[in-house]
Amino acid sequence: MSQHNFCPRCGTSLSTKFDGGRERVACATDGCGYIHFGDASIGCGGVVVRDSKILLVQRGIHPGKGNWQIPGGYVEMDEEIHLAVEREVLEEAGVTARVTDSLGFRHTAGTQERPFSNLYVVFRLDPIAGEPRSDGDETLDAGYFTMDEMIAKTGIQSLSLWAVKQALVHPPRAGFTHRPADFEMRAGWSLFGL
Repeated sequence: MSQHNFCPRCGTSLSTKFDGGRERVACATDGCGYIHFGDASIGCGGVVVRDSKILLVQRGIHPGKGNWQIPGGYVEMDEEIHLAVEREVLEEAGVTARVTDSLGFRHTAGTQERPFSNLYVVFRLDPIAGEPRSDGDETLDAGYFTMDEMIAKTGIQSLSLWAVKQALVHPPRAGFTHRPADFEMRAGWSLFGL
């Protein structure tokens, strides 16, 4: 857990309180209500299929520099998740694509060595425009590959392989789809459902 000394809401020195079955860092100031529930991040990845070929990028940074995977990255704090994966695909591979559905997610619980949790959501996207290219920073190469070409690559990321198999086995829109009209949503909300 990260070390917090002052409340990010009101600036008062933090203490602890028992909440939800465990001791948590919290603000004791009446009316503030701040409780630190731990550090977490959200990531996203995109399976883009064109003519039965899958868009892959070769990592240009560690960890896993040189390995191949679907494009993806972190969701910014002020960004809707489906827009984040579309941005990541464009940034890392030069392909404009639109989300069709969510294929699944991977959750990583925090540990002593890595004291934060991560949720990584994998989407299927339809390509709209652009040809794959490296971004010259986070990626060394990018391209569309058949499943056989993908499997033959050295250093293919296992989560990417799983996600691609899901995209090829299940028809488009079989997973959770973006449902903005299902009810009146607050600004910044994204709803995906069956």
